[in-house]
Amino acid sequence: MSKSVTIPSNPRNKPTAKQLQALDDLVRRDEPTQAAQKSSKPPMKRLTFDIDAALHKRIRMTCLERDKDMAEEIRRILAENFPP
Repeated sequence: MSKSVTIPSNPRNKPTAKQLQALDDLVRRDEPTQAAQKSSKPPMKRLTFDIDAALHKRIRMTCLERDKDMAEEIRRILAENFPP
């Protein structure tokens, strides 16, 4: 799906009411509904830590061999070891 909204070439020129409405419509169309928000994945948090380069390579190579996403595999391992 291609989205396009015309924005004035000079940012000092105020957009017209029609342009503002087009932007509002674009944003509203992309907002998930409350039902979609409830059925989607839980909110994610980023966890950053350092690991040995050799371990990283082993994890990466194993995930490649198994055709698995590295992040998903690590999430699975953490979930198994830290149940609710």
